[in-house]
Amino acid sequence: MKLTQDNIISIIKRKNKGLSSRLIARQYKVSTRRIEQIWKVYKNTGEVPELKKIGRKPYQVIPRDMEKRILKVHEKYKMGATLIAKYFRDKFNIRLGHSYYHMILLKHNLAIPNQNKQKRRKPWIRYERLHSLTAVHMDWHYNSILNKWVCVVLDDASRKVLSYGEFDNATTKNSIKLLDEAYEKYKHIKPIEQVITDHGPQFYANKRNKKGEAIHQFELYCKNKGIKLILCKYKHPQTNGKLEKWFHTYQKHRHKFTSFDNFIKWYNEVRPHMSLNIDEWETPEKAFWRKAQDIILGNFLKWTES
Repeated sequence: MKLTQDNIISIIKRKNKGLSSRLIARQYKVSTRRIEQIWKVYKNTGEVPELKKIGRKPYQVIPRDMEKRILKVHEKYKMGATLIAKYFRDKFNIRLGHSYYHMILLKHNLAIPNQNKQKRRKPWIRYERLHSLTAVHMDWHYNSILNKWVCVVLDDASRKVLSYGEFDNATTKNSIKLLDEAYEKYKHIKPIEQVITDHGPQFYANKRNKKGEAIHQFELYCKNKGIKLILCKYKHPQTNGKLEKWFHTYQKHRHKFTSFDNFIKWYNEVRPHMSLNIDEWETPEKAFWRKAQDIILGNFLKWTES
């Protein structure tokens, strides 16, 4: 039997007259525990407990300036609805559905409607190095808007761009130049151990002799520096997926910045990365130094011993 508000009042009157909870429960066809709950609330508060109204909770009042605030956050971080919703939850305890944020972004042409959204069939498994400078990714991408070829050295563990450049041509010489810049800049912490690339001619000699040997300047550079060259599987871009995602971010936001340097600074130091510690709004720059702490501490201990 579902109790009404009048039933609650009658139950309290019967308890005040000294009737047992078991007897009252039989009268109203509910459990003894339910009667005890009602009586406990009444004794603690002195007020008749009110039944919760059936139906949906009232809609949360949306601040008047919410749309302007959303656009301001997007202008700074260039984030989608999911991260913007988390931003307002964490910073201001404003809890609105993702669809509201997505609607605002669509209204201002800052998002793309996904008409064929599919659920991921397999659970997401993330493969990444534990420490900075253990492995880096390299590849080339053509920007048709700027008519330039772009290449970066991306740290696998932190997603930080270690070196970068926009060039007229994608060449082996420029590939070596960028890897050498990253190597020399951070070798005082730890020399880069591995570089992950595809089978592009800028990184690997596809024509080899019967012994599988060939002379290629990028391969020779890696060998001389003690860097292990790891090649992606053919027709398997997921191996270099972190860099493919970076190129997507580059293509989407590069034109919003006056220079490549400003874009890299924003990517490394301003925009939080969802694959990192997003609860702390961690950027690739912060993640790089967090994941390099053990290496830096080890270097310090070696220095003190010597």
